[in-house]
Amino acid sequence: MPVTLSASVDASLKRKATPLLLFKSSATIPLLASVLLLAGCSAQTTSEKSAALAPLTSDFGQPAQAAQAPLNMAKVRNYKLYIAPIIGAPLEIVTPLSLRFDTIIKTQSITLASNMETEADYILKGYLSNLTENNQTSVLYVWDVMDKQGNRVHRLQGQEKVSGKNGWSSVPATVMGKIADDTLADYFRWVSANAP
Repeated sequence: MPVTLSASVDASLKRKATPLLLFKSSATIPLLASVLLLAGCSAQTTSEKSAALAPLTSDFGQPAQAAQAPLNMAKVRNYKLYIAPIIGAPLEIVTPLSLRFDTIIKTQSITLASNMETEADYILKGYLSNLTENNQTSVLYVWDVMDKQGNRVHRLQGQEKVSGKNGWSSVPATVMGKIADDTLADYFRWVSANAP
């Protein structure tokens, strides 16, 4: 699953905080407090943004992360994508996800293949399931990216939790939209960094 901005900030702070503690000066404590305060603001802002679907931008709206190579959408657009029928969820759950896929693909000018055997450079196969526990429903997802020969070349997986114990009927369209966002963002990053 893609690393979130708050996790990147947290990891970065952990690496930078240790050297600060080695110096015994009165300036260290206020400086450390300022860094921690900024980290808390960043994490809060990120979690607030994840509650709603972010608008699309030309670079797919991904925050800059030191650990990842820059996203090269021009390269991604060179590859035709076929999205296989999604397995494991009812139509009313898959529909908002499919609509969000459609919006992102059109906005980013990605070419969809109509036939996976003869036209697609990559095939995206999705599997969805849900698990209800302690008055919460978790949507579990796995996406396989396969090449023309049907070999799996990349996999992403994750889950989204929502309140409610009614399985699929507890899952709002916004959650399925977020799964679509995360899935295509991961696919775009993978193609940008790994496709020949």
